[in-house]
Amino acid sequence: MHTMTHEKLLRMTTAAIFAAILCVLSPIAIPLSGPIPFAMQIFAVMLCAVTLDWGTAQLTVLVYLGLGLFLPIFSGGNTGLSAIPGPTGGYIWSYLLMVPVIALFRRIPVKKRGLEYLLAFGGCVAGMALCYLCGTVQFALVTENSFAHSLSVCVVPFVGFDLIKAAAAAVLGVEMRHILRRLQ
Repeated sequence: MHTMTHEKLLRMTTAAIFAAILCVLSPIAIPLSGPIPFAMQIFAVMLCAVTLDWGTAQLTVLVYLGLGLFLPIFSGGNTGLSAIPGPTGGYIWSYLLMVPVIALFRRIPVKKRGLEYLLAFGGCVAGMALCYLCGTVQFALVTENSFAHSLSVCVVPFVGFDLIKAAAAAVLGVEMRHILRRLQ
């Protein structure tokens, strides 16, 4: 009989906890004047990608997206069956692309905690830019608006908020990653 190692158990537990964090934070949405609400999904994805290794983070996002196909856990309590093909669906499926982008920044070796924060923040910003690109292209195509108009309603109002989320995810994620390393 195969026994589960402490490391595997910790990895599975951590992935489950982060999938739960994604599921809890994602439906939180504050409506704004435009078509996109202020939501916590992108923060949860960035936090997951900064904290966890690439494979665990990607698995966590896949679990979240799979659950979201049938459960109302996307922004505003939407399900994937209605949200992913809709105008804002590109922002949701782009989370799978954000994780490896953020992971690339994690692979850069640094010895100082301050540099870790900066690299994590840089990765979050790069992942956020990719999310904006995918989401805005899909929004423009589905709504038949220009890319410039779509940027003005879907991205511009959120950049400041999302930079704050990226900074918070970077600091919290680096600290959580260090705590998880000590537990191993």
